[in-house]
Amino acid sequence: MNMRSHLLNWLYDGAIFVLIAAFFLLAPLQIVVYDDAYVYFTYARNFVEGRPFAYDPRNIPSEGFTSLLYMLMLVPAELLRVNPILAGALINITALALAIVALGQAARRTGALSDRAATVFMLILSALLLQDYNTRSLVLSGFEAVLGVLSATSIVVSAAHALDERRAAHVRRHWLSAFFMAVFLAHLVRPEYLLIGALSGAALLWLSSERAALLRRTAIFALVMAGYYLFKLAIFSDLLPTGFYRKVRTSALGLDYVSAWLNDYQNVLPLAAIAFIVLSVILRKRALWLALLAGGALSILLFYTRTAPLSAVWHRFLVVPIWTSYALCAAGAAWLIERVAHFVKNRPAQLAEVGRLAAFCLALPWIVSSSGLTPPEIERAVREHGIITLPERAERALRENLYLQLGAYWRAHLSDPTAITVAYNEVGALPYALGSRLVDLYGLAEPAIAHLFSMADGEAKTAQYIQHVLAQQPDVLLMLNYGAQEQTVWHGFPDPHSPFHNAPPAAIYEAYRTYGMAYACSINHWGLKLHVLLRLDASGSAARLDAAFCSHPSAYRFPEGLTIKTEGRAVHFPPLAEALTAHP
Repeated sequence: MNMRSHLLNWLYDGAIFVLIAAFFLLAPLQIVVYDDAYVYFTYARNFVEGRPFAYDPRNIPSEGFTSLLYMLMLVPAELLRVNPILAGALINITALALAIVALGQAARRTGALSDRAATVFMLILSALLLQDYNTRSLVLSGFEAVLGVLSATSIVVSAAHALDERRAAHVRRHWLSAFFMAVFLAHLVRPEYLLIGALSGAALLWLSSERAALLRRTAIFALVMAGYYLFKLAIFSDLLPTGFYRKVRTSALGLDYVSAWLNDYQNVLPLAAIAFIVLSVILRKRALWLALLAGGALSILLFYTRTAPLSAVWHRFLVVPIWTSYALCAAGAAWLIERVAHFVKNRPAQLAEVGRLAAFCLALPWIVSSSGLTPPEIERAVREHGIITLPERAERALRENLYLQLGAYWRAHLSDPTAITVAYNEVGALPYALGSRLVDLYGLAEPAIAHLFSMADGEAKTAQYIQHVLAQQPDVLLMLNYGAQEQTVWHGFPDPHSPFHNAPPAAIYEAYRTYGMAYACSINHWGLKLHVLLRLDASGSAARLDAAFCSHPSAYRFPEGLTIKTEGRAVHFPPLAEALTAHP
């Protein structure tokens, strides 16, 4: 490759990177941050406040964040007081752009596609991904999902380069080192990405001529992994994240989740399969990176058929299969375009470069239209609001979050939020804004409860659950009201997020009542419905907490109190005023 071609390739790669970044920075995309993303934000904030790996001021280490690497990447943003939604978006934008460029460069350097075709491949892949609603949403979601795309790409690209016999032996060994580093970092993004590493590692063991170097690095990798897990054992007294106990189990939910993904991408998958078969037959070893990518995506699909994926919005756990499907389609399209170009007779020497530049220019409106808005809508949005940049949209997403609004109100009306303990089953935005000690009733940030998921429902499980929760001495119990209307009766039901497989046992609520919980008020903050129960004690804190929690403008009270109906039994919580009169 001459210097001019090399420079042109880097210019086009850089332009594609900038184009993707500009799309997310300037396109009028709505930011919707799902509640679970605030789990990462809370862990990062506690890290900065001197409570590393703890979810709340109790300072109990728990691995409820799944992606250690993503959480640590958010720590500098918390340290600098940067909007965490903006920080997460910038991480994901960079990851997506790097993944596209890295895969394009791999296609170019392995000889799978020519320089021109590789550029077209990156353009088509960019356009396909940016028109995909799930991908766009995940970039701005606050989740780690798109960082997983870069992780999978790094594994596949480094393995493909390590197997490229056209490279010198020492270069291939360097790529072997890069492969193991990529696998380790991918494992820190999401543990299941070890499956992609294992598949690529098997290919290396089978095909690599540098077997001795591979075995040496495998031994070093095993030692590093052992050291990492010993570190986890020392910190968390556990080897697995709490999410593993909650999600990795035989469940029909996993099959349903994967089936829903297959249905949503039924128009893309046949094209991806055809492209993979054609390129594998024609390119053979040069298409190894495609085979590794496809195999890794299949392993992730199979893994999630054996899980109960919780909060799986925008197919976030299957982002690698989404990425792979579009990468295969883009590679097939780029190869076909290149083949068609060869049939053009007597074209000027500069035609190829002109064609590549024209494709680049034509891709711009295609990518811009991927925002899901029509040109008139974009024009109206710009005319009414100006160009609303990503930082402004991220700030609006924080300001308009109903959970954050409620938590901030309560925090402002409490003399010391960290001095009270709240029991609640959602460890997202509301605890992030409130900042109190939090007992996670569903176990994501509560290892003792997470371990109960594997137990069969029964008296022993219920007793352990009650013992742990009440040992934390909760002052406030928040209960989500799932009813369509305001009602004085709360009905228990089976919830896949709960450690109980059936409806919650009535014994739990009887224990809460015996412990001294009384009904204070209910909240209906623009559709966010909660029942607030407060603990009666000799210090008189219930009255002060009632003044803080129940002074919210959306608060109302049921004069007769609150009744819980579950397992065919009813447990009544009297109104706080009545309880205080009976037990001053």
